[in-house]
Amino acid sequence: MKKNMSGEGGWWVVLLTATLAATSNAEGGAGLLTAAPLHQVITSSTLRWIQLQPDTTLEYVVTGAESEKGPVYLCRGRQQGDWLLGQLRPKYTECLISPETRSSNFEVLENIHNASLIHWKHWNKFAPRSKGAVTVDSSNSNVFIGRTNAIQDKLSHYIGRISYETSIGHMQVLDDENNELTKDSGEILVEIEPISYKLEKVKIEDGTERVTHDEPISFGERILQNNEDDDATVNTAVEYAYNYTLKWGHKHGIATGLNTTVEMIDGTIFPQMKWGDSFREERKDLFMLKQYLKPGTACNVTVRGNYTHRDVNYTGKLVTFYKDKTERSRPITGERVETIMQMEAIYGDVYFIANNSLVPTTTTTTTTTTTTTTTSTTILSTLLLPTPKVPTNIDIANPMKKPEDIEDIDSNDMKPPPVKENISMSTKGELEGRKPNAAGTSGIEMLSLLFPIFALLISV
Repeated sequence: MKKNMSGEGGWWVVLLTATLAATSNAEGGAGLLTAAPLHQVITSSTLRWIQLQPDTTLEYVVTGAESEKGPVYLCRGRQQGDWLLGQLRPKYTECLISPETRSSNFEVLENIHNASLIHWKHWNKFAPRSKGAVTVDSSNSNVFIGRTNAIQDKLSHYIGRISYETSIGHMQVLDDENNELTKDSGEILVEIEPISYKLEKVKIEDGTERVTHDEPISFGERILQNNEDDDATVNTAVEYAYNYTLKWGHKHGIATGLNTTVEMIDGTIFPQMKWGDSFREERKDLFMLKQYLKPGTACNVTVRGNYTHRDVNYTGKLVTFYKDKTERSRPITGERVETIMQMEAIYGDVYFIANNSLVPTTTTTTTTTTTTTTTSTTILSTLLLPTPKVPTNIDIANPMKKPEDIEDIDSNDMKPPPVKENISMSTKGELEGRKPNAAGTSGIEMLSLLFPIFALLISV
């Protein structure tokens, strides 16, 4: 049981892989024949075989003939593993391959955005295989797409295949009655190879830029110093180099590797490049450093850069040039990818050159100060006399000035204070036994003059 399930699963994987491979090949580019003598098949960048879907734009499907009911498109279908050329007539439900063969699972030839310049070139059976001829199958360089003029009016042309088994070609077509005919001459479908492009009137779409950065790269350190006597702004230039790249994207319908010039809508012209490849060049530039310094000070500066990638959408017109000087143009949208170097400078602290100490920085600090007033009381323990009254006529502005009228002072104020009751008797007797002499009287008068000064000093 397990063996059967494993086998069924294996077959399912094989079928799925084959289906995906067929789908991938089916939507590949159409094959084009290169010039003699190699006659190799290359893939077209503007023509491809696709499955016809309900939303497929028939405007870009290659027409092989015209009929009374509408265009007849080129198609191909598989028969016994090989791709065979057919025609998709109005109703567009089946690809007519031969009188007996019709395929409902088919592909049509699409000219991507009508970017390919194709034409029907005259052919006869003795003509060599043409450069640029469109193949039915990219793996076969001997079978191509052909047609011949119709005899009746139902179709403008009879579509068929041109095959080269030898140096002589053979054409087999189907007429309007689905009869197979052999022709010796007719036309072969050829794609004209472009020689260059011009992308002009390019306009960057606002708001579409996407920026990414790589890791920073160090470009070393520099020292800015002021050896003059005055303040100065010190300048220096740092030279740096980097790899600049620019790419305008890779769009369907444009051949990779062709010379391309780009002109912006404002007239700016970029250097010529190969379409699909990145334009690269080494660029050198100067990065300016400057710092305001006091005399005798210096500053260390670290210089570094980041590789910056900027992606942005654009619109423009693509002009295609051909060898016969034919030109074709069409609108185009794309994405431009640019890599540049962004520089930055990291300035260190300013320091004195003499001792390498840091220069103080001036800062504004808000300080709240609380003021406390303290009143001190001075006690003259050596004086037992009361503080005399201060005369009202003393000049406060000049405290050393004596009173003009000393008689205004009451003499009673000069008496000593009464003796407390608890004072010792020896002290009392000692005081009573003393008699003031002239010297004592003059001392009291001197003290009476100094009291106002002490009073003023204490009040201050």
